[in-house]
Order: sequence, then C-alpha cells, then structure tokens
Amino acid sequence: MAHIDTMSGLKRNVRRHFKKVFVQLGDDFFIREPLDDALKVAPCIVEGPCNSWLFVGSHSETPTLSDVQMLCRFNESLIKLGFSSIPYLAVIENPDSNHFHLPDYVQVISQTDFYADGERIIVEKLVEFPADNFARIKRKFFPESVIPTQCSTRKQNLVSDNSAKLLPFFLDYDQELAIRLDIMESVDQAEELQDEFSVRLINGVAGSGKTLILINRAIIYCKKFPEKKVRLIIHNNPVVEDIKQKFETWLGGKPQNLEILTFHSFAWQQYKAKFKYVSALFKEQDVEAAKKKILSDANACYTKLLLKDSQIWDELEYINDYLIKDKVEYLEYDRQGRGFALQKSQREHIWQLYEILVEKLSDPKGYLPNIYIKELALSAKALPSFDHFMIDEAQFFAPSWLEVIKRSLVPGGSIFMCADPNQGFLKRRLSWKSVGLNVRGRTKRLNHSYRTTYEIMTAANALLEELDSSPEDYIKPDFEKMTRGGKPQIIYSRSLQDENARFLNELEALVKSQEVPLHQIMVVCSRQYNPWNLKKDMESRTGHNTVVNYNDKNDLKSVVGSRIKIMTVNSCTGMEASITFVLGAGHIINQARHVDFTESEHEEALQESLRKLYVAMTRAGQKLVVFSTETLPDSVMPHVECSGCVSMS
Repeated sequence: MAHIDTMSGLKRNVRRHFKKVFVQLGDDFFIREPLDDALKVAPCIVEGPCNSWLFVGSHSETPTLSDVQMLCRFNESLIKLGFSSIPYLAVIENPDSNHFHLPDYVQVISQTDFYADGERIIVEKLVEFPADNFARIKRKFFPESVIPTQCSTRKQNLVSDNSAKLLPFFLDYDQELAIRLDIMESVDQAEELQDEFSVRLINGVAGSGKTLILINRAIIYCKKFPEKKVRLIIHNNPVVEDIKQKFETWLGGKPQNLEILTFHSFAWQQYKAKFKYVSALFKEQDVEAAKKKILSDANACYTKLLLKDSQIWDELEYINDYLIKDKVEYLEYDRQGRGFALQKSQREHIWQLYEILVEKLSDPKGYLPNIYIKELALSAKALPSFDHFMIDEAQFFAPSWLEVIKRSLVPGGSIFMCADPNQGFLKRRLSWKSVGLNVRGRTKRLNHSYRTTYEIMTAANALLEELDSSPEDYIKPDFEKMTRGGKPQIIYSRSLQDENARFLNELEALVKSQEVPLHQIMVVCSRQYNPWNLKKDMESRTGHNTVVNYNDKNDLKSVVGSRIKIMTVNSCTGMEASITFVLGAGHIINQARHVDFTESEHEEALQESLRKLYVAMTRAGQKLVVFSTETLPDSVMPHVECSGCVSMS
C-alpha cells in the first residue's frame, strides 16, 4: 500500500476517492505535498519506484493556463535544464474536449475513469529520471528531507570519497513524515482545540535520525512561519554546539526566528527576565562546598538519617525536580520507582535538610540550578512566551523542566519532542501524561537506526536485555534493514594505566593511517578519566589542536569541526561519529557493585549504568572500540570480539 501524507490541496469531497486509488499502489509509492506554498505545483506529488515522478490534481472543470501556471513554470525550468517534464494528471469532475490550449504534460482524465482505473493510469504516466535529476527534484520539493553529507555518519565506508558529484542523502519516509507531523493539516484538530497547546512525540532508537529531524524541522518550520518565535531546547551543551555547527556548515547560519540552547540556558534567561535581582548561578565547586555543609554531622537531622550521602542528595534534588511544594505534600508523596524506601520519620529529617539547602543555596548571590527551576515552574509571574518548542533527548527532562517549557508557551502554542526511551525514561519512570503532556495518538515510532551497523546495535541492545522494561520504556530496533559491519571490539586491560596506554596507541595508529577525518573520531570516557588531562595525552600523540574537549566551554568557542571529539558519558547523548572509543566501560557498569547498596538499590543503579553504556556504544557509526578493566555482562559476549584480560584481584 502506498504511503500517503496529508492531501490538504484536494477538496474534502474528493479526498476519500483519491485515497482509495492511492492505497492500491505498492509500498514503493509515496504521495505527499510540499510544505512551502511556493512549491505547491500540484495538490499531490507522486514519488514512484525507479526514481519516477507524477503530479496529480482535481478540478471541477478543465483547468485554464492560469490554473496551472505554477506547474508550467516548474516544468519549463526542467526543460531548460535538459530534463524531461513531469506529467500532470488533471482529474476532471465535468470533463469536456476543450483542453487543447494546455501543454502536453497536462493530461486530462475524467473522475469516473480515474476512480475506476487510477492505479493502472498512475503507473503508466510515471516518468523515470536519472538519479542526479531525481535527487535535484526531490531536494527542490522536499528540502526538509535532505541530509547534508558532512553532517551525517550515514556512509558505507570510512575512506574519503573525492568524487565531485556525490548524490545527497535523504531522510526515509517515516523520518520525513515525523518532520511534517503537525505542520500540515492536523488529523485531530477537533480534539486539540480542547487542549491549551498541542504536543507531538517522536520515539526513536539511537541513530534513527532524531537530531536530523529536529534540524530539518526547524528549517522548514521557521521558513513557513517566520513570524513565530521558535526555541530548540537541548539536553546538554555539546549537542548545542554540534547542532550550531551543522547549521553553519549546511546553511551558513540558523533562521532568524530560531534560538538553539540548553534547557538550563533557556531557563536562566526566563528566570532573569522575571527575577532580575539574581545575578548568577552557583558554580560546581560552590555547590560541592555547600553540599559538604549540608551533609554534615553539624546538622542533627543528617545524623539521624543513616542513609548514604548520595541517596540524601538525590532525594533533595528529587523534591525540586518533582515540584513538591511543601512538607505536607512530601510526607504523603508516592515515591514509586525511587529504588529505596523512606519511613515517615526519615522524610521528616529529609525535609529539614531540604529547608537548610534552600536557605544556603538560594539567594541573590547565587542559586542551585534545580532550586531556581522549581521556583520558576511554580511562580505565578508570567514568563516570556514562545510559539513553538522543539525538545531533543526529552527522556532526560525532569518534570520541573517540562513545566517551565509549558509555562513559556503562548496560548495555542505547540511542543515537538524527540526521545529514546531505551536511554532512560523521564528519569523516574514517569508517563508523559503524568507531567501534563497528552501524546496519545500523537506519537510516531522510529525503529530503524541509520547511524550504526547491525553488529554495533546488536551488542548495545544486548545490554538492555538485562533490564525489566515496560513497552513504554523500550523500542526494539528493526535489525533486518541495518547495514552490516565488523563486530565491536572489547579491549580488556589489567589497570587503568594499561587501558589508557593501549587507547593512546590505538588512536595514534588510526590518525597516522589517515583513513578517516579527525572529526569522525569520538572518545567517550567514564568518570575515571579527566577530559582535560586526557586531551593533553591525546594531543601528545596526534598533534597540537587536533582534539576538542566538549566538556570545556572555552574549548568549544574555537573551531571544532575538524577535530577529534572527547566528552564524558554523561555528555554524549545526541552525539555521533564514524569511529567511537569508549573508555572505562567496566567502571560505568560496575561502579554500583563497590557501594554498600541494598538489593533494590543495586538493581536501580545497574539499570542506570547499563543505559549509560548503551548510549555510549550507540554513538558509533561504523566502528566501536570499548576499553575496560572489568568484565562486561555475559549477554554482550556473543556479539563482540575480545582481547586482553582483566586483573584477577
């Protein structure tokens, strides 16, 4: 059955009949219309097999030249370039013989004949084009589907291709449809009129093109609605810089009505706009110093808790993230999925610590981020408003973050989210409905990964087999259509020093081989590594100014496009590279094993760690090399090639 987009260019009384004709076509047919009004040369554009095209439209009577003037201008431009023209099938309600004034490529047919034998007629009228001409036409009508080669790991090999006429990559139909999901006429407008704002959700596996979808959507949305204020909100700063670079290399800059920034940057802008007496956020070292004062025996409530510091601090952040307003609400709050239980007396002590936290880390001199975000989300003050939000990696957004986004929407505004539940879902296994986002019937799944190979995805996905996930928390990849490649390599070392030495040797050999551009190499490291020190070690082998530390804001101010990327595992979501090295993999998974956790706490920590390693592994496009001083889960072993050995101590 053909893939059918919206048909808003057709009158409602004929849409159902046209659809009956189109559904008889094979699944290698695509029927859609351009988003840009200036490109709507026909109500329906049919993309057929073998690089073929056909235009189809409906008329109550034979069209005049003025009715098809946009079509004529387009076909004339094709003819001047030496291309064939694309036929236009004009389906007439009341046909007559007065159509000799029309060009040959406008072919008139009665409604009766089209409804009775439309499938055969469409197949006969299709015109095939050479691959380069076909790509030129598709890029013209559907620019939102084009992937810039320099912005993608979607390549069949790693060696540079110096040919001058590389054809562009295109998003597949599902990805393209995801971009257009609510820009064209909505299928459930009546329902959405009851909502304060509309929401669309794209759930996709790693490498399914979610970030590309957001970029292409931003371009087409901002062009179609230049009067609307649009914000693209990202989970972490490395992806912000990566997306900005893509806009620069692809378009020479972003649209004027679009701003790209992390959630924290956006929220801080919103906060300063309404609470102008606040001057700054606490820096990480200030927070750590304050944390030591709060989690101290000097506070009687702390000594009575008998909990680990990490659990206490996590619970304090939980109160802010989940917008718990007061002590009464906290004492009765359902903490389902928290991983550790708290008695009412323990909650009393936690709340006392929370009050100390707020007192010490919320004043005009500085704020703890999740405190000011909670205040912003609950404030009665009106916030600066925007028409449309696009959110990347939405699975990592806390309820307080999403509340700030909702409060920053104009009435009738819209939110477009991309998420990968396999990487973790709303931190604490919440549902979208529980945070006030109605995605029922407004969600599209993307199961096919283009970034990585079958072998890499199979190995990474084996980690998730260790998890007890609900269907909402997991998307099974479509393995059948994936590109094949070599198995991921697991390199075991007896110590961290040995691991680092082996990695540097492998990196130096790769760079000297000149088989892959530097910007297609990425290094993801665990907390065992300091990215600043690691960068120095790497450049001692690869040369000066060959590495960019994506965790260093100052480093990102320089030109990053031609350098090796390095970042921590917590910063790598949304990033990609043809060759990816993962350092400290065993530490990522097994760090919880060395802490005195209860069984349920161990289970929660393990699930979080497995998802982190899954994220790190799925950054790779064609080659993945994982370094570890500890044994990885047995479920991964059939899908990888191992070398070296770990310490027996």
